[in-house]
Amino acid sequence: MYRRGVKALLGDKFTVDFEAAGISDATRWPAEPHLVLVDDADGQDQPVCTALRRRFPAAKLVFLLRRSAPEQAIDIIRHGAHGVLGPQLSAEALVLSLRLVLLGQVLVPSFVMDLVHDTHAMAPPSLDELEATITPREAQILEMIVRGHSNKRIGLSLGLQETTVKFYVKNVMRKLKVTNRTQIAVWAMTHGCPPDPTASADPTLAAAKVRHLEVAH
Repeated sequence: MYRRGVKALLGDKFTVDFEAAGISDATRWPAEPHLVLVDDADGQDQPVCTALRRRFPAAKLVFLLRRSAPEQAIDIIRHGAHGVLGPQLSAEALVLSLRLVLLGQVLVPSFVMDLVHDTHAMAPPSLDELEATITPREAQILEMIVRGHSNKRIGLSLGLQETTVKFYVKNVMRKLKVTNRTQIAVWAMTHGCPPDPTASADPTLAAAKVRHLEVAH
């Protein structure tokens, strides 16, 4: 029913060549589509993104969320999607959004931008200001948070107890003037700090990366 509703919203503005009930069906489609719309993946965002990007490398990938979930939206973009659209979109907004994606834009829903505004209202530090207060270990923890690692995974990677990792995470949040990991990701996005999949586990190098990052204009 949900897919039928989306199809009705698209009207005659887009041609729907194929519909799939799941990722296994979707990856069987023999042709390379221009655009792939994904219904809320129920927590399977990373494997769905990975499978679709591998199968259709040239296609634009857009997720349709049924609820306002900033952390999920940021995670989906991090995993390679070209856009995330929130619930309650009008037909006009949906069509315009998809056209923008096809033109090369990356779309972030309004509820994520609201979080960006809230974060800025708390006057988070600039990169230069952060450099003056952050320790090498905290810089390393920050980088791993931006890469989407959980406290448990950070602890296993660095040989730290999870309680110790939590202590460092709280310090990072305090210095960034944020209250959760989603706001850390927003701070990183708005300050030109994308996750680096080749990042070193050396805390000295992690601190050096923080010092040399430039604010995105």
